[in-house]
Amino acid sequence: MFERQKLDPKRIPEVVKHKWGAKVLDEGFIALPKRLLRCLPEVIQGPHALEHLAVILAVVDYKRPKQVRPPSVDYLAFIAGMPAEMFKERLKELEAKQWLITNGTDADLDVKIEPFVEEVMKLTQDE
Repeated sequence: MFERQKLDPKRIPEVVKHKWGAKVLDEGFIALPKRLLRCLPEVIQGPHALEHLAVILAVVDYKRPKQVRPPSVDYLAFIAGMPAEMFKERLKELEAKQWLITNGTDADLDVKIEPFVEEVMKLTQDE
């Protein structure tokens, strides 16, 4: 159904290759804000914590400037490395926490992460 794309190593910034090594970056990378890293154990908790993080990162990974169409649930689940039904369950849990806002259908899913970003900002406000 979907195929994992391989990146030309020349397209990966040198600083990123230095941090991770080119082998693990062959499918790309996702920017992870240091504010999120700082509060990660506090913000992502519970029995499905890693799956919740995978859902959020899959949504972020899909975002592009001038994006033409929203992703499908199946594609986001593929990016996250989980079955679509599990992805949908975790997505609903994140919506229940009011961290994500979704609109659309499984075929064209618009996901807003701004509430999650606001939570990260709240947890990392300097004193």
